[in-house]
Amino acid sequence: MEYIIGIESGGTKSHLAAYDLEQNLIFENNGGYGNPSVDAKQTIANISKLIESCLESIKGECRFLAVGMAGADTGDFKEILHNYIKDKFMLDNIILNDAEMTAKAYLKNEDGIIAIAGTGASVYVQKNNEGKVIGGWGHILGDKGSGYHTAVEALKRIAAQIDNGLELDELSTKIIREIWGSLPNSQKEITEIVPKVIKKFVYDNPKKTVASLFHIIVNLSDKDNAAAVKLLEDAGKYLAETTVSAIKEFKTDENIKIGLNGGVFHNSIVVLESYKNEVSKYSKNCLFINKDIMVTEAVFNLYETRRKTWHL
Repeated sequence: MEYIIGIESGGTKSHLAAYDLEQNLIFENNGGYGNPSVDAKQTIANISKLIESCLESIKGECRFLAVGMAGADTGDFKEILHNYIKDKFMLDNIILNDAEMTAKAYLKNEDGIIAIAGTGASVYVQKNNEGKVIGGWGHILGDKGSGYHTAVEALKRIAAQIDNGLELDELSTKIIREIWGSLPNSQKEITEIVPKVIKKFVYDNPKKTVASLFHIIVNLSDKDNAAAVKLLEDAGKYLAETTVSAIKEFKTDENIKIGLNGGVFHNSIVVLESYKNEVSKYSKNCLFINKDIMVTEAVFNLYETRRKTWHL
């Protein structure tokens, strides 16, 4: 059997998917993080282990491998990983950053925009087979509309309620229960203990843990909680602002494809509709790709492109 491999790797985990040449999924596995800005040596080890697990499980020949990796543009890491895979496994391969890989999954070789909204947020413009990142400044300088940013906005609401002596509303109490495991029994606990609990939660945990509060906001929005709905509508508007900046890279009368990637889009209809409404105010000719496409499927297009070079 001949097959191809796609790997999506980030700061938390890596995911490998292998497909036969008819594009059927035949194997998948998860591994450790894959971001050289976290630890380059361990990233290589984690990716290597994933590849080994696949090669050992499938009887056949791997024709091509593509990796989409957060932080891949760090120094000369793309070249280092490419050569490592080529030398150790004797596999033809290509290393892309995560945004490039996502664009190939959604747009193939066509021009368009990828809006990415998960723990963080960014936009990737693919035009004339070249790429440009807009946003992606991280949680301190940007990432408005991301899962992390939206969760922090909800925590800021709690801080404002406490500072102004206001009663904690339903959204605030749900979040406090989630991070503390219980609810305050007195005003003293609200003013003295809850702030410490919230600060410890935000400053002592990784962004992904803080962003996990996003599901509470979504669940309450499904019950028409006004505060939750407002937070998610705002998230959609923030995400749209960056997309509008990306649209300016194109002629305004073009039919621009916009692929939507990440849990913020696919887990909240409120965010999705708010985002679409805001983007449509600027451009009426956008074609939204709402399907949650596996990023590893980019290997289909990348393999076909590589095959053409073999026949030159």
